[in-house]
Amino acid sequence: MVIYLYGPDSYRRQKKLQSFLSEYKKKYPNLDLFSVDLEDEPKSWEKVRDFLNQPSMFVDSKVAVVKNPGEAKEKEWIKVIKSFLKDEKTFLILSEGKKPLKDFHFLLELPVRAQEFKILEGRFLEVFVREEMKTRAIELTPEALRFFLGFLESEEERSWVAVAELDKLSLLGNKKPLSRSELEEYINYSLKFEVFRVAREMLSTRNWKERVSLLERLFLQHEAGAYIFNSLAYGARGSELIALADYDVAVKSGTMEYEEALLHFALLGARA
Repeated sequence: MVIYLYGPDSYRRQKKLQSFLSEYKKKYPNLDLFSVDLEDEPKSWEKVRDFLNQPSMFVDSKVAVVKNPGEAKEKEWIKVIKSFLKDEKTFLILSEGKKPLKDFHFLLELPVRAQEFKILEGRFLEVFVREEMKTRAIELTPEALRFFLGFLESEEERSWVAVAELDKLSLLGNKKPLSRSELEEYINYSLKFEVFRVAREMLSTRNWKERVSLLERLFLQHEAGAYIFNSLAYGARGSELIALADYDVAVKSGTMEYEEALLHFALLGARA
């Protein structure tokens, strides 16, 4: 089966990818997963091909996650993708921030499961924000909501900004709707994805002491655990992507909190 996630809204696209991995992990406990970003390594499509074609005797299913699949232009790569369109035990998940080029237009047709993630605006942005507010038990007055939506419309990565700001507001524990004046006191206009940068640093080192130190920095800034977790999941690959999928299942099943899962993940370097 081929799943194609595309579009510039990287938050919702990554969340959907993580949802797929968690779902398959529950269905196939012995999951064999390979992850690669062809933007960094265009020739790595060959590794994907070899992984998918290699016989497996001890796993129930195989999953290959390929970010930016359109960066590899070889016809053989296109043939590899097409060869797994109807395979029920092998899952090829493709994710990129733009629409497919001409040679990859078949990814928009059945039997591919394609889903587009456009930048949210207008009514669609409001629905998204209301859903995220509901999950965090946050209420805003109508005027405050209009102000918040206007603020988000000025941001490019508005989904990431929305969840980051709402995660912070959820820590206030307000029992009544926040007014516009109250919201203006808390909202961070200078948010420039510090979490993204630190998350990249965590993923670039196997030194567990450095990872724990970076994580502590984010905790001291009162960054929400879910936001940190999703930022890590966005850039993770290979065994770390598998680990985060496991932690995601644990958090959603109530056996772990995000903070505990993040600490365990930071300590992976100590057990490597």
